[in-house]
Amino acid sequence: MSAPLLELRDLRRSVRLPSREELHILRGIDLTVESGDHVAIVGRSGSGKTTLLNLLGLIDHQTGGELLFDGVDVSRLGDRRRARLRGASIGFVFQQFNLLEGRTALENVMMPLMYGSAGQFWRREKLALEMLERVGLADRAQQLPSRLSGGEQQRVAVARALVRRPRLILADEPTGALDVTTGEAVMALLDEIARESDAALVTITHDLQVAALSRRSYLLDEGVLSGVGSDRARDALSATVGIRAGREAVAAPSADDPAQTAPLQETQA
Repeated sequence: MSAPLLELRDLRRSVRLPSREELHILRGIDLTVESGDHVAIVGRSGSGKTTLLNLLGLIDHQTGGELLFDGVDVSRLGDRRRARLRGASIGFVFQQFNLLEGRTALENVMMPLMYGSAGQFWRREKLALEMLERVGLADRAQQLPSRLSGGEQQRVAVARALVRRPRLILADEPTGALDVTTGEAVMALLDEIARESDAALVTITHDLQVAALSRRSYLLDEGVLSGVGSDRARDALSATVGIRAGREAVAAPSADDPAQTAPLQETQA
């Protein structure tokens, strides 16, 4: 039996404060993610979402426990091997797109291929164009980010994240800067492409509607990760995150209550 793509065992992250007191950010995280899986991790600001994302993306180091990628304990890898593994196997989608302003959409998508294999490097323009076509932006390939809408910029960011065909996709609040309709379209596209390539998709979010699109949802609260069954997901997540559950409450606000017509906002982690 093959090892899971990603396995966290009692994963911990803490920092020592100037007062010499130890701040525990993540407390014994256990999580298994298989290839082709789609997992959502929901939490409010300060819950440890960003720290967990940095550990999953091999950007930061845990202070305890194990993080296994395809059966390999990454804590035993040096910085260069971690960087190679991250570049070849992990794709990132960010809330603020993080596109290079002075580069066209095509050039932005080509950028990861500059650090890929020899075959990817020499075929970088063709591969980037194919990925832009896959996200429906082949006709916008020569446009600068400033000439693209928010939804188009996020689709370029998705294409850039997936152009090297990563095995793990980490999406950090991928719809946070988009309206509801555009956000749903971007998430559907991201999930579809991930399934096509059998990549695992882990979405970090505070949005219950985004979490509902995943196959499994987890709640991260005060550094503790808890699986939430589908029957109690809305109530438990709403009570902890502090945002209203239910698509109906967002999609059909009462005309008599102006407060309900304003978009829900949450401070990001």
